[in-house]
Amino acid sequence: ALLQALNGFVMVVTSDGSVFYVSSTVKDYLGFHQSDVVHQSVFELIHTDDRSLFRRQLHFALNPPSAAAGGDVLQSAGSTVMYSPEQLPPENSSFLERSFVCRFRCLLDNSSGFLALKFQGRLKYVHGQKVSNRNCNKPQLALFVIAVPVQPPTIVEIRAKMLLFQTKHKLDFTPMGVDSRGKIILGYSEIELCMKGSGYQFIHAARA
Repeated sequence: ALLQALNGFVMVVTSDGSVFYVSSTVKDYLGFHQSDVVHQSVFELIHTDDRSLFRRQLHFALNPPSAAAGGDVLQSAGSTVMYSPEQLPPENSSFLERSFVCRFRCLLDNSSGFLALKFQGRLKYVHGQKVSNRNCNKPQLALFVIAVPVQPPTIVEIRAKMLLFQTKHKLDFTPMGVDSRGKIILGYSEIELCMKGSGYQFIHAARA
């Protein structure tokens, strides 16, 4: 419920650019399912001109390794940047706070292919997730952010979103289930809806 109230989505990106977590609400803003994004390179979603900007945000000093120069090169999991805690400012330091705008790919019809998002958050350790190599076994630094569209949705778009719900049907369109929002909008409990018979009676004759 808290995520639905947020006009955006939550994202966690590791220092190598891998999406560690994204909330399911990403679908409402970018059109991608949560499973399409998690464990993928975030740079594949970012506009070419904004990749270097986003990459700088992943480094605690806004100065990523020179191997990533050029902006178009996608970092792989093998290029994970790890730090010892003594190398970093305290976790509550303002140096680890991030606020920036970046364009992300968007599959929704009302976009031009990319959506400008305002990212607000900070760098933190991903506790319990360690990257090991021959010489070290240290936790990864990751970017924890809330992404919100730069241009807020119109009242009409918000109202339309509140009227969306999901139902489940048999092949003959007989209702089998409905989500909580559908119960409120239709005014039926799930049992009542399933006892109504054909689902076509809920559809306008011109749309059936």
